[in-house]
Amino acid sequence: MIEVGFSIPLADLFQEAFGIRVGGMYRPEVGESSDDPTGKANFFGVRYVDDKEAYQLSQMGTPIIYPIEFSAGRYKKYNEKGEIVIADMGYFRLPIASIVSFKRDKIINSTKINGGYGTVKEIYGFDDWQITINGFLIPDSTQPESLFSPLDQEKEIQKWDDLACSIDVFGELFDAKKIRNLTIKGINFEPMRGRPNIRAFTINAVSDEPIELNIKSGI
Repeated sequence: MIEVGFSIPLADLFQEAFGIRVGGMYRPEVGESSDDPTGKANFFGVRYVDDKEAYQLSQMGTPIIYPIEFSAGRYKKYNEKGEIVIADMGYFRLPIASIVSFKRDKIINSTKINGGYGTVKEIYGFDDWQITINGFLIPDSTQPESLFSPLDQEKEIQKWDDLACSIDVFGELFDAKKIRNLTIKGINFEPMRGRPNIRAFTINAVSDEPIELNIKSGI
C-alpha cells in the first residue's frame, strides 16, 4: 500500500495543467454556537454530508462527491489480428482528482428569409453530449481496485480506451443528464514539471446510447 508523504496542491495543479480554477485551500473557523449533530463544534462554511453522499472516502477520510465509475461487464475490443473479441472488464473508479465538463449542441436548420430579417429555425433534435474528463493520477491508497500507483491507474485507463464499443458509465452528474453510456474518442497523458509522481490526464468522450435494430425479412 502506498502512502502519500507530501501535500498535493490540487487547486494549483488544475490551474497549471488545464487552466481551470477550482478554488484554493479552505481553512474553517470554529464558531460559538453549534449545529453539528454531534454537538461538538460548528465550522462556518462547512456542509455536513450524509451517509449516502459519503459512501466513498478519500485517503484523508473526506467524502468523494460525484465519483465517476465505469461499470464491469463484457465489452468488445480488437485482438492482435484485428478481430473483434470479448473482453471482461472489472469495475473502475476513475481517479478521485477528476472533474468533468459537459457540452451539447442543438441540431438546428436555419433558412434565410428573402426580403426580411433573421432566419427561420427548425429544430430537429439534440447532438451528443461532448464530455471532457480532466484529472490527475496520484498515489491513492484507497483506490478500490488496488490501483495505488499513478502508473497502474494510467494502464487501466488505457485498457478502457482500447475498447471498440461504448462504456457503461455511472455517476450522479451523468444520471442528471440521462447519460448511461459514453464512447472514448481520445486520451492524453502529460507529465507535471517538478512532480515526478503526478501525471495529468484528459479523456475526451461523447455520450452514446446503444440502439438495437430489429430487422424483419419480408416473405
